[in-house]
Amino acid sequence: MMAKRLRFIHIECLETCHEALGRVGGAGYSAALAPTPPTTTTTTISPTNLLPYFDFDVPRNLTVTVGQTGFLHCRVERLGDKDVSWIRKRDLHILTAGSTTYTSDQRFQVLRPDNSANWTLQIKYPQPRDSGVYECQINTEPKMSLSYTFNVVELKAEIYGPSDLMVKTGSDINLTCKIMQGPHELGNIFWYKGSEMLDGKHENDIDSSMARILVEDDWSDGLTSRLKIKRAMPGDTGNYTCVPTVAKTSSVYVHVIIGEHPAAMQHNSSSNSNSFYCGICCMLLSIFSCCLQHWYVCAAPAETMAALLLLPAKELSQPATATTAATVAAARSFGPLSNSSGNSKANFYTKLFNTGNDIAVGILS
Repeated sequence: MMAKRLRFIHIECLETCHEALGRVGGAGYSAALAPTPPTTTTTTISPTNLLPYFDFDVPRNLTVTVGQTGFLHCRVERLGDKDVSWIRKRDLHILTAGSTTYTSDQRFQVLRPDNSANWTLQIKYPQPRDSGVYECQINTEPKMSLSYTFNVVELKAEIYGPSDLMVKTGSDINLTCKIMQGPHELGNIFWYKGSEMLDGKHENDIDSSMARILVEDDWSDGLTSRLKIKRAMPGDTGNYTCVPTVAKTSSVYVHVIIGEHPAAMQHNSSSNSNSFYCGICCMLLSIFSCCLQHWYVCAAPAETMAALLLLPAKELSQPATATTAATVAAARSFGPLSNSSGNSKANFYTKLFNTGNDIAVGILS
């Protein structure tokens, strides 16, 4: 009983002390006796500590035709305080840095809307020389870059068949112009006769059966345009050109002939060519005769001329063998030359000159 009594008195003393200390120390004492909760440390990462990165979900191989504006799209996320530049890989030329253009070629320009992640390089009026690799770069350390391939192709229209077309009067003129498949819409093809555009009806027009000029376009495999002119007349003769909107033109000359076969026209052309060369030969022969006269005036030794005339005909040049051999044969018929007689020398050269003229007249006739 005594032990229980002492324990009770001890507990009452402790409670009395706690209450007294609480009144004296206030909240500080209670806080000191309260258990301390565990503490956690939180670290905040600012955006400047994160590296930018490229959006790879953009086309990086672009093909355009000559003159068609090209756009290379570079999208950079989380750029922060960094800048984006465009570099031409073949000569490492800086085209743009940020929003500033660093080339004198005004065809290059960077497009970036306000606060946009898109940095687009615009290339106006591209030419085949502009083809190559371009890099979109971020000025990090080390630098980050993304390559783009830019191709510039030159489309050309082609008219099937010869460049000179012979058509008989009353027949139809049929011309077909084609452009192979390009990197984008191929547009349209227009037909010209000289500088005048042909206003042809299309095959599916209601009144096409009454029209003499028809045009048919087909986009199934590239772009094909067919020009048909019914019942050709001599007035249809001329230069026909197909003019595409995105490609080089192509031309053909159409001859509408009346009752003469093209082979005959070619034969006449060949005959005219032969007459031209024949005239050249005659002119050379006349020059040769004049040279002989000049030689005579300058008193050239007769033996020198005789030596030339005594050359065998086979030693003469091939193109002039027949003509010159005839001249030599005529000269040999004049007999030997005499150094003592001036008249003999004069008669020789006079006959030789006349013989040359006779041969020239014979050839021309």
